[in-house]
Amino acid sequence: MEKITKVISALQNNGFTAVYASDGKEALTCALSIIGEGSVGFGGSVTVDQIGLYPALKERNNSVYWHWKGDSSANANTADFYVCSANALTEDGKIVQIDGNGNRVGAMISGPKNVILIVGKNKICADTEQAIKRIKSVSCPQNAKRLGLKLPCAETGECNDCKSPSRMCSITVIFDRPSKCVKKTTVILVDENLGY
Repeated sequence: MEKITKVISALQNNGFTAVYASDGKEALTCALSIIGEGSVGFGGSVTVDQIGLYPALKERNNSVYWHWKGDSSANANTADFYVCSANALTEDGKIVQIDGNGNRVGAMISGPKNVILIVGKNKICADTEQAIKRIKSVSCPQNAKRLGLKLPCAETGECNDCKSPSRMCSITVIFDRPSKCVKKTTVILVDENLGY
């Protein structure tokens, strides 16, 4: 809990809105409260899928756009909110994302005016170097395996710096501060292991 409190404080000091959730259920309640009646675009996220945010929003008739669920992704970047997870958070309050296509980081930089990241405590790292190492040895290989991609990392469990067009780690972005194009970036830090 002490580490989570430290990261929340560091995120806040860096200009992000950061809140604590004891588990996925509380994270869901928090996200639903923030979103209200707004429309929501989703970036690919096992974490967000695990807490059940998409069906909860559908049930209360929010407009939602998630390519994982067969929705058109065309409106995801123009929704009121963009929701995804972070690949890693650092103890000094930075958000680290690695993308294959850049759709998540693009939306976080200049998409919807409100961004919500739902992040499990397992993604906390000491610094950006450790964050990138974690992403390339945990997040990318497990996602590649989940998606059935024929990538070396899916076989070895480590980044092999491959040249594949399906490569999952083509774009690395470190958010030291929120994007000036975004009105508010909220991190819901969950005291539970979620996602990769």
